[in-house]
Amino acid sequence: MLFPVNHRHTALCCASMFALAVVACTDSTQPVSRVVPPVAALAHDMSIPGDPNSAAGDEKAFIHGWLDGELVELRYTRSYYCDQPPTSVAPSGCEIGALPEDFPRGGPIPIIYAIAPIGFTPSDPSTLHCPGTPLCPNHPPMIDVTRLDLPGVSVVARAPHSHIITSRQAGWHRTVNIRVLSSSAWDAIVATPTLATVRQLQAEHPGSISGDNPTNIFFFFEVHTEGQMP
Repeated sequence: MLFPVNHRHTALCCASMFALAVVACTDSTQPVSRVVPPVAALAHDMSIPGDPNSAAGDEKAFIHGWLDGELVELRYTRSYYCDQPPTSVAPSGCEIGALPEDFPRGGPIPIIYAIAPIGFTPSDPSTLHCPGTPLCPNHPPMIDVTRLDLPGVSVVARAPHSHIITSRQAGWHRTVNIRVLSSSAWDAIVATPTLATVRQLQAEHPGSISGDNPTNIFFFFEVHTEGQMP
């Protein structure tokens, strides 16, 4: 996958554009995402400034998420989008710690919460919607974390995480990063995977979980019930 570079754009109307698709090499043993045919010969080149709302050549894939405590499938139909500024040191242009100046479209944009275990590996790997390896489809391979002030760390690659969403709204979603710092906090989220659980942990056990970290990362997907085909 080629990476986005620095460019600014005006807010664009978010249209549903299902065009030619390309499927990148994906590990067929990946338990939490599945790629949807067909395959096209074109690659999506985000190194050329243009419309982030064009889906031509983008991979189509299902990845798990939690909505209202239930497991759902998020059907990704466009590549991730990271707009700068803020300036990112990662080749992907993606950044945790600051919002971009421009969004891929105007108006309110729903949030997807990326819940990432830090310093431990969950005892049940299936609770990771994106295990890191292989890289989840339509996700950035590297992210700049310099604004988080993590000692000795400036870029993270293929970070394992899971997703919480709060609505069935389709289209672009703004990513908020939350780092889970203890296995007990992770287990509490898995037991009741809602934003309310996260907020309770943030209020009552702040040492076990971070606050909300803004990002310049946007994802485009639809929400399907578990096992539902488009």
